[in-house]
Order: sequence, then structure tokens, then C-alpha cells
Amino acid sequence: MVIIMLKELSLEEKEITKRQKLIEGWDQKALKNSTVFLAGVGALGCEIAKDLALCGVGKLILCDMDTIETSNLSRQMLFFKGDEGRPKAEVAAERLKLMNPFVEIEVYFKKIQELSMEIYRGCDVIIACLDNVKARIDLNKICIDLKKPMVEGGTVGQEGHVQVIIPEGSVDKLGNPIEFGNKKAVVQSLIDEKLWELDEDLNADYFAAQEEIMKLEEQIEIIREKRINPVVGKIRMDVEKEINENYEQYFNFTACYRCAVPVPPPSGKMAAACTLKGIPRNRPQCALKSEVIFYNKYDREVDYSKMEDVKELADIANSELKALWKRVLEENISDEEKKSMTTEDIIERGKNIATVFGPLFSPEDMENIIGNKIPAVQTVSSIIASLESQEALKMLFLTHGIKVGEIMNPSYINYNGVYGQFDQVPISRRKNCVACGKESEGIENLSIIIPQNATFQQLFELISSQGYKLKPNVWSITHSLTKDFIYLPSSPKSPGLLDRVNEKGIESGNFYKFAAAPSNAIDGIHIFNILIELND
Repeated sequence: MVIIMLKELSLEEKEITKRQKLIEGWDQKALKNSTVFLAGVGALGCEIAKDLALCGVGKLILCDMDTIETSNLSRQMLFFKGDEGRPKAEVAAERLKLMNPFVEIEVYFKKIQELSMEIYRGCDVIIACLDNVKARIDLNKICIDLKKPMVEGGTVGQEGHVQVIIPEGSVDKLGNPIEFGNKKAVVQSLIDEKLWELDEDLNADYFAAQEEIMKLEEQIEIIREKRINPVVGKIRMDVEKEINENYEQYFNFTACYRCAVPVPPPSGKMAAACTLKGIPRNRPQCALKSEVIFYNKYDREVDYSKMEDVKELADIANSELKALWKRVLEENISDEEKKSMTTEDIIERGKNIATVFGPLFSPEDMENIIGNKIPAVQTVSSIIASLESQEALKMLFLTHGIKVGEIMNPSYINYNGVYGQFDQVPISRRKNCVACGKESEGIENLSIIIPQNATFQQLFELISSQGYKLKPNVWSITHSLTKDFIYLPSSPKSPGLLDRVNEKGIESGNFYKFAAAPSNAIDGIHIFNILIELND
């Protein structure tokens, strides 16, 4: 038996946190002996790290592979002017130590996927403050595998969300299941659901009684007692029996991130890849094409910290945009029409086209578009971060067997800052979830965007760009609904890698099943359900 020596609070720590002690159930020593992992130290991460440090959490582990940029300073309150270029996690640790010199902080300047599992294993709660779906998916899997509670959040413009994730098998420090869910509420919800599903023919009297209740308000209680409650009572008994026999299906763990996002959206870079070899058809594609032209010219990436690079990139993008305006103008004026138009008419038509496609690029536009930057504002970040911090604190106490409040239930909440509205969203655990479901082992869902005229070779290359290097000679493709084979490497009738996908059965907006023998699995995955969008 391993004996863990708990850290004691100093007199100064007790004095600093004495107001918190007034909260019912609060145990400052439990927080002192807690460890939280923060994935990402951006707008959300800075706020949450500050909250937890001020509350007196004993140890914070900060992981972020980014350095500070000038545009971070309006939202990431741990960073100041002059910090540009320094690692975010490192600077955040310095500022947090000024706020709470008693907090222990570990810093990692690398990807979350590169960390040892022992680091995650030593945490009580994991908090996702990430800005991309791929990292969220990977962290979600880590939490499920290690049975670690997680709080996940994100913002886009004036909206945001928070999700609490308690994987199946999560226990506190004494080995007891972490408590989640209100039995009374779950029972009533299932009763209501089953009442809606009742067969009118088999329960004619029940439905007739409901009609009488609507007409005879004064006799509601009598009718309910005699003819409604017996049916509800029987269903209640069945529901309670079902819950007691499958307790963990309804309590102690929640839907995971992949239950909420079964098919992740295609990455911005993947969408960009669809335009690189073609002719830009809109303003953002002109910006993306400029990055390719810059790379081909200098054999290096754009350095966004150098203004001369950014200005040249904007000039290239504007040349592409002007060429687009000219192409659209020529495509929309026939030779016959052109004969009847004056120079002024053509100029006016050109101005209208320029208005439709958007203005010329400024240097500050470039990184936002090419980097697929997400619109963000500090006010919304602070709201979402506060919700994440609060749920994390409650879960930290639960890991010590202490309850200071109910975990957010439903476990997912949306915030709309335009209307100041919070909406809790019931999310059920999906049996076929690719991350936590029992029926989806070896299966993954993806979505990709490919050019209309892409070949099968390019299709496989785009999937590889998402981290799954599928070998075309061992993977087959079938239509998910019709089950028809689209690509079968072992068949002489199969399309070749240089054939165009849109000419061989791939249609936009459909799911396609990519399958291989388990021996050829990629990271344990031998079936990919892929939503394919063809980009014009």
C-alpha cells in the first residue's frame, strides 16, 4: 500500500484563502494537494490558470507550443508588451508565481501528443484550452484511456461553449466512482421519453384519459390517480429497474468530446490545399495562393514577424485578386455585349465585381486568412474560462471525495454573447462513439475537402495530411449507403490512382467507407468513415 504524504497549508496560505473557507464543504488542503493539467495557454488558458492559481490549487502543468504574438496582448492577460517571441507557458508560469508564490508549476513547450503519459497520469483534472479540433480529439482520447476527468471549452467571436467530460471508470483518490448525474431527474426524463413512445392502440385508455383531463380540468386529480398514475407507476418501476441494472450507463460518466463532435470538420489547411494547384475563385483563395507563390520564390515559409515578408505576401495576394476580378469580368461579358458597352460601362461593371469579391488585402489581413485565425474577444473568453474554472474546481474536490456542488448537468453549455444567453444542451453518450463507444473499436470518422477534379492519388494524399497515411494498395473505398465498391486495389476493374474521383463514383456530401485488414490498421484504425466534399 502506497502512503501519500499530504502537503500542509502555511499560515500565509490560510490567511490568503480564508474567505474561500466560508463556502460550505470547501477544503483548502484538498486543493493544495491537487494537480491540474492545462492544454493551451492562450485566452482561455491564461484566465483559467489565473483562477486556479488564485484559488490555491497546489500544482499546475502548463503545456503550449506557441510563442507570444502582439495580437495575443488584447486577450491573454498574463502577457505584456515586450513578451513577444517568448514561449507562452514559460511567461505564464512567471506571472502566476507572482500571484501565488506557493503554487508549483511545470512548463512544457511542445505538443500535447509528445508528452509522456505519466504526466497526464499524475493529474487530477485535465482542462482543454485548445484552438483546434485535432488536439481536442487527441486529448479526449488520452482522458478516456487514463480515465481522467476533463473540462473542454472554446470560443468563436461572441460565442463559446463548455463541456464537462467524465470518462467511464473515473474514480476519486479512494477508488470510488466520481459522482455525476441526478437520479431523480434521469428517472423522470426516461419516464417522459417512454410515455411519448407509448402505442396508442395498446394504451388506448391512457390516451383517452389524457383527452378527458384536457376537457375536465376540475377532475384532473381524480382521473390522474385512477387512470394515469398506474401506467406511470409501472413505467417508473421498469425505468428504475433498468437504471439499477445499468447504473453506470446513466451516472458517474458523461458523453465525451467525440460524442458531441462525431465527425470533425476539415482543417483550414486542408481546405487551402484544394486551391493551391488551381486558379483562385474567391478572395481567401487569393491569399492562400500567395503563400504558395512566396514559398516557391524563396523556398521558405513566410515569417510573419518580418513586416517586409508580410507586405510582399499582401502584394502577391492583391495581384491574384486583381487577376480574379479581370477573369470574372471577362467571363460575364460576352463578345456581343462588349460591342455595345462603353469604356465607362466596363469600368462600372468592374467596380461592382470588385465590391462583390471584397477589397484589396492589407498586411494585417494575411496571417488571419492564411492561418485560419479564429475571431476572438476578451469578454467572451473570460466568461467561458470562468465556467471551465468553476467546473474544474468542483471536479477537483470530487477527486478528493468532497462535494461542494453538482457537476454541470447537462454536461454541455453554449453561450451566445450577442444575446447574453446560456443554453444547456443534453448530450447522450453514443454507443457507436469512435472514442468511448463499445461498438466502434478500430473505427474513425473524418471529413475532407478535395478539388472537383482530384485524382484518387490526391485523395489519399489529403487523408495523409490529417495524420493517417493510408496506403492505396491495401485500402478499399465503398459508398456507405449503397455499399458499392468505388475503389478496390485488388480488382482489375478498379479505378487507377490517376483517375479522377468525380468520374468514378465519388459525389460531394456523401460518406465513404475506407477499409483495410486489421493487420494494415493505422494507429489501431482499420475503418475510416469519411465525409467527402468536392470543392468547385
